[in-house]
Amino acid sequence: MTNTALTSNAPDLETLKKWDRLHQIHPWAAIDSWRGYDNMFVDSADGIYFWDGAGKRYIDGPGGMWCSQIGYGRKEMADAISDQVIKLPFTSPFTNSTQPSAILSKKIADMAPGDLNNVFFTTGGSTAVDTALRTMQYFNNRRGLPEKKMIIAREKGYHGSTYLAHSVTGKERDKSHFDFATNLVQFLPDVNPYIRPDGMSIEDWCDAKVEDLREMIKQIGADKIGAFIAEPILSSGGVIVPAKGYQKRTWEICRENDILYISDEV
Repeated sequence: MTNTALTSNAPDLETLKKWDRLHQIHPWAAIDSWRGYDNMFVDSADGIYFWDGAGKRYIDGPGGMWCSQIGYGRKEMADAISDQVIKLPFTSPFTNSTQPSAILSKKIADMAPGDLNNVFFTTGGSTAVDTALRTMQYFNNRRGLPEKKMIIAREKGYHGSTYLAHSVTGKERDKSHFDFATNLVQFLPDVNPYIRPDGMSIEDWCDAKVEDLREMIKQIGADKIGAFIAEPILSSGGVIVPAKGYQKRTWEICRENDILYISDEV
């Protein structure tokens, strides 16, 4: 790919950086020092690479925010988007159906295991988590179980930045000075196998982490707990892979106690 820094009709790089510092709020920037920070200005991308405004090339290790898995500069994706925008850019999914959404929902249902046959489309991960949690609340209200609303989550888990999604996020660094639905959420201890005590086997660690869930259910009461939310791999928390068998065993415990298991997979 031949890369040219910025487009010919755009303002120069320093002007763009100035406008950015003056006007744009970046979610993870330190507000007190942002105005004087010379951040990377990403200009273009192709394949696994992106280029900054000065033309320097980088490998995009995390693939955007885990959402650019097929790489950049894919003409087939650009063509599909262009064709759809010309044909039908938007219609409300509240009651209307479209060809792409029907095809995609069928494909997802075919790939999903067991009886996971229904799809609710959202605009992103945070709204997906909020929707799952609100659906749990609605489900239990309809069943005549209005007290069954507590949510069990995990330390180091990340589930999003909207109110409920961030409330079940277990990263304290991200929660400083914010308010959360603390009355609805309880957190299990870190499941990272690498922090287990010296001499403890991975199997014993798994047993201990599963027991953490059992004990919390006993303390709160299964009749008060609506859902357990967990990432199969805790990506933002450090790419933490729980011990083998942990996911299945915790799912089984949830089934035994009439608790919905929400698997938050990016």
